[in-house]
Amino acid sequence: MAATLTHAMLDDLHIGNASLSLIAYDATKTTLDGLTFAAADQIFTLEGSFNLSADDPSGTDIRIDQHKEVIDTDIEKGGNWRMTGNIPSIAQALLEYFFTDCQAVTGVVGADGATTYSGKGFLATPEVIEVTILAESESKNTAILFPHVKLVVSPVKKDDNTNPAYLSFVGFILPNAMKTAQGAALGDFVPLKKYVAQNNG
Repeated sequence: MAATLTHAMLDDLHIGNASLSLIAYDATKTTLDGLTFAAADQIFTLEGSFNLSADDPSGTDIRIDQHKEVIDTDIEKGGNWRMTGNIPSIAQALLEYFFTDCQAVTGVVGADGATTYSGKGFLATPEVIEVTILAESESKNTAILFPHVKLVVSPVKKDDNTNPAYLSFVGFILPNAMKTAQGAALGDFVPLKKYVAQNNG
């Protein structure tokens, strides 16, 4: 039987982040085929801030009293799987996506007495948004689809005067309730490779 894990696995590495595209999560879908992000909302992250992390599996040895012999290991498969990042914007459209908006505000005069501002108020408690996310690599030769993510952001942060104000987000990658019409699971994550149509002519 031929080996399936070979050096060819290194041909298309998922490096960089071209885009993070978001559409509403729909648990009633019965296929991920044809899913389109052509008109999806997108978030952009400060360089180096986008991260995927998961709790590592752990094991606890089961022993008997005699010579403390290990007879088995109880495996904990891991816990939270998360994506995090910093979005360098406090644009109204972005805030409307993640926060409950309130009254519009106009005619706020700045310290110079001449500059006038307008905007909209928001509640400081962010909404929890359930989305499907497509993370495309810099080359766009690979992508990872996360069908079910609960996304939440922090209120506005600003670290210093040389970097922009930003929203930091945490996305909790959850089990996907989408199933085929026959009840089979569609998958909690889907690594994707750029499709190249075969030329049969």
